Amino acid sequence: MSPIALLHGDPGRLPFVGHFRAQRTIEGANLAASGRVHARGDVSAAFRIARAIEATIRGCPVSDGADRHDLLSAVWQAIHDIEGCDLGPDKGEDLVILFVIGDEQGTGIAGMGLGGVWAIDEQSIRPLVEGDHPLLGGPGRPDRLPGVLTLDEPASTVVCIAHDHPNQPPNTTNWRQACGVNP
Repeated sequence: MSPIALLHGDPGRLPFVGHFRAQRTIEGANLAASGRVHARGDVSAAFRIARAIEATIRGCPVSDGADRHDLLSAVWQAIHDIEGCDLGPDKGEDLVILFVIGDEQGTGIAGMGLGGVWAIDEQSIRPLVEGDHPLLGGPGRPDRLPGVLTLDEPASTVVCIAHDHPNQPPNTTNWRQACGVNP
């Protein structure tokens, strides 16, 4: 089963400005990404930039026989290689992104600009990282490949919030709506 990555919408009247989602599957590995960029900027520009990031994730070259780590590395490199001017006035320094990657060997998460990350299933919401974990921190494009947290238990749905929001878990009844998922 392919993992799902979701970013909780921002507070306010336009909660999904600059939000994007993309999935990438290669033989033996799956990647799901969710994030936002240029969220406080012009809506049209944010839409264009978000679609460019989606296209980059879906289209970056990946070698045959790649595992989840190779896939993630290729996607991070492709995002890093986007010209700064193509990512808005902040040149991608406002990028918030969550990756959920999986293969036969396990499931991992990686990202930038995250304020909280939870696994969600039908019965519960459980935190995947807490406190001063390196996965929680400021936005932007990393200078080098960030670490991957390998999960002890697979998670089919992972929800995150951006770094600039309180570290409160998603609401158990309306998390889908808060992430822009239609029923």
